[in-house]
Amino acid sequence: MLNHVLLLKNPDEKVPDPYQYALSRNGFTTSIISTLIHSYIDLDGLTDIIAQEGEKYGGVIVTSGRAVDAWAQLSATENPSSWALKPFYVVGSKTERKLLGLKWLKCIPEPELILGAKESGTGELLAKFICIDYPTRSRQSLPLLYLTGDKNAGGVGKGLKAGGLGFKMVQVYETSASTTFEEDFEEGVKEGTSRSSSEVIIVFFAPSSAELALPVIRKHFSLSSSSEEKPRAKLVAIGPTTSRALFDNHSIQVDTVSSKPDPQSLADAIQYLSTL
Repeated sequence: MLNHVLLLKNPDEKVPDPYQYALSRNGFTTSIISTLIHSYIDLDGLTDIIAQEGEKYGGVIVTSGRAVDAWAQLSATENPSSWALKPFYVVGSKTERKLLGLKWLKCIPEPELILGAKESGTGELLAKFICIDYPTRSRQSLPLLYLTGDKNAGGVGKGLKAGGLGFKMVQVYETSASTTFEEDFEEGVKEGTSRSSSEVIIVFFAPSSAELALPVIRKHFSLSSSSEEKPRAKLVAIGPTTSRALFDNHSIQVDTVSSKPDPQSLADAIQYLSTL
């Protein structure tokens, strides 16, 4: 019998979704369940920074696809070519790919200046990389521009402060709970049941999804091995930051953590978990 995987994330722009594709190749069935809705804020402020303050910053930190989208929306209407000469630091290959796909914009640097994806995967690791790389850059005396959302875990900022690097955080998007999450989650559970799945595995992609998801999950599943009243669901975190947040804020120990926040690493982690 197959294991059914519930992915608590927004669907990817690519079809098929890379995470669903990687898991299907390993023999798993999947459902994607959106937990959060993202909306852009203070875009006028970012517009002014892009258009007028290019010489005030030595580089840009981008840690999510939403931040890339905000940057692309606004810079397409400006002529901020000076930004293309600065390093852009990214966490993970997905954010890197998004930036590389916008190379036609004057505000996006050449691939050799899009840095950190291979060396990081978490905010803490990206901060360590920046603290090593940025002091070697010609504009290293200038602060970095850090584009963020309202659910920032703080790993990048803490690491930069510890390394003595200056930066300015600009919030460009905020998140709110999906109003259809419970309905969508129940539909995902039904999909697994209809496919005669032997076990349900739930993947958390961000700490912010836990507040919304956990009360609904507990209606259907036990999250500990001691309860026999409900079926047991195994929990997976996309990375150590999410795993740590689940433990610190909700006293939940996940069953495994993906070694990197990418589709194949997650598929490998779930494949190993399913053998235990």
